[in-house]
Amino acid sequence: MKKIEELEPITNHPFKRVVVLLSNLEKINQLLQKAVDFSQQHQTSLEILYVQEEALFEIPDYFLSESEITHERLDKKRIKAKIQEHLLALGVQEKYAILIYENDTVNQLLYTFKEQKETLFITAYHQELNEKLIEKTPYSFWIIKKSVPQYKMIALPLDFSENGKKALQITQHLFSKNAITIVHDYRYLLDAVEIQVDYLNLIPILSPDTIAFNERLKEKQKEKFENYKKEFRVKGECIEGKGALDQDLMNYISKRGFDLTILYHQDSELFLSPSLILTLLKEVSTDFFIFNL
Repeated sequence: MKKIEELEPITNHPFKRVVVLLSNLEKINQLLQKAVDFSQQHQTSLEILYVQEEALFEIPDYFLSESEITHERLDKKRIKAKIQEHLLALGVQEKYAILIYENDTVNQLLYTFKEQKETLFITAYHQELNEKLIEKTPYSFWIIKKSVPQYKMIALPLDFSENGKKALQITQHLFSKNAITIVHDYRYLLDAVEIQVDYLNLIPILSPDTIAFNERLKEKQKEKFENYKKEFRVKGECIEGKGALDQDLMNYISKRGFDLTILYHQDSELFLSPSLILTLLKEVSTDFFIFNL
């Protein structure tokens, strides 16, 4: 067996800072619990950031200043007290920094955290806000859609790039006690002259030479995939999609009972481009952990 080129082992945690990003109180207890557990297990700093997006979320009455309630001004002391109340209810005694801002979550993140890519944000799912964060910031996001205290099955769609290997290695480090399944979807490498491309949909015009080339490529991909499984000691499955790439992955993940889907940015590639990530995030009901490596 040809050995996969090894990455250097992880000696330092990939995230130095964990931030709970709140836009309302939905799933607050679940978000806080996951963040506290994660930061303690991996010895990272933890902060809590509340950004009230007035265009997306209604301001709760008890977050408004009593003296200026007609002006809808946030009472930051009340918000901090409410968050601390939830922490105490979870049995958390540590004091964490709690930051409160109004509007423009994207720029608040970019300004406050200075594009530090070692920051992991844990937040609840909200389609419009998540899209902005993934497209316009350089951070990694753990997005909670379901109430799953402990993940049993994790899916990691994988290509054979350096980012793919790195994402797999980090996933094994972060979720060492969970069952991880790597998934590879065969995609034909067709001559750009011979195909019409609609990003996620490929409509090929195939010649006999192209078909033969694709068959050889498929065998090489299968061999490489088996090497990945042995090298990283994980389960895995190759799927030969007949439809659009996004639909193939959605069907596979949705039908096999996964709790968490791991994705990673590939800005220069079709596979796991931001557009594909956003499609999966919208259509698949699992939680998501999205690396921006």
